[in-house]
Amino acid sequence: MGAFLINNSCNNLDLVPLDKLTAENYYKTSSEFDGAIFAAYSSIQDFWGTSTETLGEEGEFWKISVVTSDDVKAEPASDPISKDLDNLNIRPSDKPFAAIYTQIYEGIYRCNIVLENLEKENELTDDEKARFEGEAKFLRAFFHFEALKLWGTPPLVLVTPKDLTTLSAPNATKDALFASILSHFGDAFTNLPVSWGDEDIGRATKWAAKAYTGKVNVWKADWDAAIAAFEEVIASNTYQLIDTDNPDQDLEDLLAFDNEN
Repeated sequence: MGAFLINNSCNNLDLVPLDKLTAENYYKTSSEFDGAIFAAYSSIQDFWGTSTETLGEEGEFWKISVVTSDDVKAEPASDPISKDLDNLNIRPSDKPFAAIYTQIYEGIYRCNIVLENLEKENELTDDEKARFEGEAKFLRAFFHFEALKLWGTPPLVLVTPKDLTTLSAPNATKDALFASILSHFGDAFTNLPVSWGDEDIGRATKWAAKAYTGKVNVWKADWDAAIAAFEEVIASNTYQLIDTDNPDQDLEDLLAFDNEN
């Protein structure tokens, strides 16, 4: 009888965790979606920072994006991978490629979670939904664009995997990637604000989306579309070029800490 009571009590346990929110109970309020979208932004921060979340990477992205160019030279005391990349000895098995691949698709996954939960029941206003959709689509396009630049025809992942059979995504075509990325930046342009308040400096804006539309079209070699997008950004009078009539000073000002954002 005692054993029966114990088993019966176990069967009636409340299995909802007491120390955390479940996904089903989370994505409801503006602050919760704000936290979710910040998680997607943080995947960009991992590009340049040090992380132990994946492969123990230490700013691997700069090795791929800068050391392989003429802008930076690996010093004699640099790590072996940096020296090799400086000499264009590139091996896909090196940590920088695995690290950035993981960070890119982590960011895409986080964007997909936001977009999928925006379609479910929540407490957001229509304006909040549009803004979060704009940010998530901007970031999902940004991550896919980075993947396209690095690998040419990487997977196009627009939904979160629901079971083990969908974990492996096939490579996409360049046409499909360009179409999706440009569509996303177009939606972001429609839904994002022109600017944010001081507490939100650095978040994606309407004209950042339009500028990326131009950049993507440069990679697509659609020069007319690229020029049209860049001219819209210029005509917005939101930004201006740094021009001191001294190119060296211009570069120093551009990268100066007090000119951030």
